[in-house]
Amino acid sequence: GGIILFGRNAGKPQEVRRLTRAIEAAVREGGALSAPLIAVDQEGGRVQRFTDGFTAIPSMRELATSGANSVGLMASTVAAELRAVGVNVNFAPVCDVPTHADDTVIGNRAFSNDAITVASLAAEYVRGAQPSVLCVAKHFPGHGNVGVDSHFGLPVDSSTRSSMNDALLPFRSCIGAGVGGVMMGHIALPNVTGNDEPASLSSQIVTILRDELRFRGLVFTDDLAMKALSKNGEIDAGEVAVRALQAGNDMLLFCHEADEARAAHDAITRALQDRVLDESQIRQSIERIQVAKQRLSLV
Repeated sequence: GGIILFGRNAGKPQEVRRLTRAIEAAVREGGALSAPLIAVDQEGGRVQRFTDGFTAIPSMRELATSGANSVGLMASTVAAELRAVGVNVNFAPVCDVPTHADDTVIGNRAFSNDAITVASLAAEYVRGAQPSVLCVAKHFPGHGNVGVDSHFGLPVDSSTRSSMNDALLPFRSCIGAGVGGVMMGHIALPNVTGNDEPASLSSQIVTILRDELRFRGLVFTDDLAMKALSKNGEIDAGEVAVRALQAGNDMLLFCHEADEARAAHDAITRALQDRVLDESQIRQSIERIQVAKQRLSLV
């Protein structure tokens, strides 16, 4: 379905454009009928993958102090720069509401510590960036009430279903603004699901997004190679890929090793052949991907 780029793939704008053109050409040569989704995390502040020759983006917390108009203008600027170099998906805005005393993961990546403020400004970001690029609100259902970084371990959020409502507010607001994608976080919510399964692999949490929040766009996982999903320090890429699709995700992220993506592809193929995965569900995901590509004029 697509490619995610990082700082290690980036140079000056013209170099990024050469890379995305090469990706597009390879996809066409492979017989695809549409251009690929090409994504990046271009949030701002400490998470900005493209820097050389691109606008320097302040953190969302800093940008928020300038008001909603500035947020919308910056989102529009970032989106225009990304589309000019061939990138059509931005994993932003951050919709997390930092409330945990030991939070070091989100911090100033969030617009505010107040859910209503985050909801308002995140929606303004979406309206400013789309339709130039597909925005992806993250990290559902909220990474603000935990102190553990999911890159290194599994965060456990003690929230109940009723106490989650503030954390969900920014996602509701972005969905109302027409956001094209939502990224699932690797956060366990045992008081909601009854187990220690991360949200990204939990059909119960994806169902909240689909049925309660009525989201009809693309559901992405966060990077499936994060330590939050490891067993004894090791990631079984094939297993987590199949579980992520069973949970209801549309697109799976593997951000580091090609071997992980290959193992995931092989495991998904076997799971379809063995009817472990529901083929009709996979077709629905493909249809949602095509709708997103049509929205971006990639078909």
